[in-house]
Amino acid sequence: MELSASQIRRLILDEHTVLRDILEEIEQTLGEMTRRVPGSITRLRTSLRTFHDAFVRHLEHEETVLRPVLVDVDAWGPARVAAMDEEHLAQRTALAQLSHLALDQDLDGTVQHVEEFVRRLRADMDGEEHHALSEEVLRDDIIVIDTFMG
Repeated sequence: MELSASQIRRLILDEHTVLRDILEEIEQTLGEMTRRVPGSITRLRTSLRTFHDAFVRHLEHEETVLRPVLVDVDAWGPARVAAMDEEHLAQRTALAQLSHLALDQDLDGTVQHVEEFVRRLRADMDGEEHHALSEEVLRDDIIVIDTFMG
């Protein structure tokens, strides 16, 4: 079954909601780490593992489901896909760095590093939603009527 542009948009936005929920969990756990709450490192490891798995699936989803629609959506489609590919490469690199982080070695450094990752990822999702996932970009109609010019 082939998905319409609006269905793809909804699917990716739903995944963003799930990712934001996990990021919220991570941020709460970072607060616990700052307060040196016992068990917070284990909870952070668990949340980061959950996020890693969900995020990798999400990237693969965007690359297999969104890319083919996005590339042909309008004259800027190829540029949007190139930007998405560049962003995904940077995100995969940051995710790999995060997975190699020794969480219990330098708690303050860990908190700072993970907080920066979360900030960048939230900004990336916000930008993607504005530039690639808006209703003006991903729509089911084929003909766009210019209501201003008639």
